[in-house]
Amino acid sequence: MQVSYPTDMPREALKDSHAVSELLKPVVQALMEGLVHVFRDSGTHRERADTDPPGEEAQTRHATATTFRTGAQVLLLRQGGAVDAFLGMDFRRVGVAARVLRSTPWGRQVGSGLTLAELRVSYALYVSEFARFRLEAGAGALLAPDKERVGPLGGLSLEACMWGPLDLEARVLATPLPYQQLDGTLGLAAHAGALVARGGVRGIYLDQAGSVAAQAREGGLLGLYLGLGVDF
Repeated sequence: MQVSYPTDMPREALKDSHAVSELLKPVVQALMEGLVHVFRDSGTHRERADTDPPGEEAQTRHATATTFRTGAQVLLLRQGGAVDAFLGMDFRRVGVAARVLRSTPWGRQVGSGLTLAELRVSYALYVSEFARFRLEAGAGALLAPDKERVGPLGGLSLEACMWGPLDLEARVLATPLPYQQLDGTLGLAAHAGALVARGGVRGIYLDQAGSVAAQAREGGLLGLYLGLGVDF
């Protein structure tokens, strides 16, 4: 018995899929426009509108009441490469942040990777629309295949507007014991709405710390960094 199929079934299916796509098109467009709007207008470096009232609530940039930031950076080091990721939140005066760096020397054997992690809180000694100067304290960790060490850390950080959406960023943190570490960063951050492109120089001094992986760095890490993040 021969079964016959309607010849218009593929055509009807195409019509149905076209109708569904036409229905979904405005939804997708609205979602894309919403994302563009969020990233364009929700950053910390919005210009003050003429209609905004004067006063503290109208301040933007580094004086926003609450700022959330996250991102990742690639470090081009003299001894190898590294990837750095961070997450933080700032209120007007108080903040909290976490950062992890994973470094692997060029041409080294498997297992010589080094991880540096930190968790810190901060207090803004000075904050205005154009700058934020923080005192920072917390805990740092050196994690290597043959050794793990944790110690206190402290330091200072600065973010200051230079021109338009361009910021100067500087930070120095030190861990005095049980291993010695000095971490310094100097760079620029370009804001485009909520998106932030960062680049600069970073240097990390490490003593031997009883770790094969740390010894492989010959006293520290030094190089350039480039990265992207989100601030809003």
